[in-house]
Amino acid sequence: MVNGIELSINSFPIELQLLLTIIRKESASVEQEIRSLLDKSIDWDKFVQLAFQHRVYPVAASNILSSYKSLFPIEVTKQLNQMYMHNTYSMLRLTASMEQLCKDLESNGIKALVLKGPVLAEALYGEFSLRTSKDIDLLVPEQEFERAESILLQHGYKPDKETTQLLKSVIRKRHNLPYTHPDTGVQVELHWRMSSNTYKEPSFSELWQRKRTTTKTNFPVYYLGQEDLFVYLVLHGALHGWFRLRWLADIDLMLRRTDLNWAFITESFRMKDSMHVLVQSLLLSDSIFRSPIESSGIKNREIHARSHKLAKEAIKMINEHVHIIERQTPEELKAYIKGYKTLLMSPGQKWRQMLSRLYPSSYDAELLPLPKWLHFMYFPLRPFLWAWRKKKQRAAA
Repeated sequence: MVNGIELSINSFPIELQLLLTIIRKESASVEQEIRSLLDKSIDWDKFVQLAFQHRVYPVAASNILSSYKSLFPIEVTKQLNQMYMHNTYSMLRLTASMEQLCKDLESNGIKALVLKGPVLAEALYGEFSLRTSKDIDLLVPEQEFERAESILLQHGYKPDKETTQLLKSVIRKRHNLPYTHPDTGVQVELHWRMSSNTYKEPSFSELWQRKRTTTKTNFPVYYLGQEDLFVYLVLHGALHGWFRLRWLADIDLMLRRTDLNWAFITESFRMKDSMHVLVQSLLLSDSIFRSPIESSGIKNREIHARSHKLAKEAIKMINEHVHIIERQTPEELKAYIKGYKTLLMSPGQKWRQMLSRLYPSSYDAELLPLPKWLHFMYFPLRPFLWAWRKKKQRAAA
């Protein structure tokens, strides 16, 4: 509990409480807590499913095998170990692809920062195998995007979806594009911004000045400085409602470091008009992982109702994510996610999002193809094309 505000996780199923206890940072009472939970009836299939769903099975497997193996059924430890080994091979494959791409980008004079993936596993856990990643997130300067994309294509990567470029609408309205290699299955998200343009963020040159370098690759791979990484991870987790415990586990590990520059971090969130998001992450970390958050300097006056409501919504999503997807119709799910994201945004961010919607998109060109010399007409036609597209979507539904 922080500053008199408590978020209850007692509603979590016993299997999720057990999983949390196993992956929390070790404490004197952790074995006692595990034994107490094991006295209750455990659905072991559900336990393994939750470990996979929340993408924390590498740490769970490692901790169980090293310290608590005798407390768990043999079949459970075997399943977790198999998942752990599969993830190790997957991360090695991702690492090799990441290293080769970064090497080729640099040889072509393109600076690149890796946002997550294997570098995050190294930075937080010390080794690649203890964290899962499904893709490689590469950030390049906006003006280098097309050259970086051509290198990806030369390596055999294919766009996940062919996107029509209209008045540079993709660059203006999005912040990344996904690609997949058809033979290896490796996915790459090529970023020219870390997040959507509703958030203010540092220039690439500022991020580059604060970069760090991996120690576990043959060729130097660069990634975000410590504080930049913390800010990025908080915004990323919050955008997704923290429905995977993996994201909060990352934040917990960073909060346990004593060298975080909190003046820089709080100023970054104030610049983004997102202090409520930072406070949400601290409330959740304190409640779920018992993270040490005192050094953040967050005061009572900064823990307002909005941050608390956001944290409660995240608790709900962590607990009920699968059920929310299964029980709601696509329209209800879309409305639910839209409501959460609306609560997440500040008035300034909502205003920037509204302005962004006025800019033509590739969907307009698909709906009404015009010759390039008439593309300027998409600006006055935008409201009508938007209404037309929505009408067609409702009719199709």
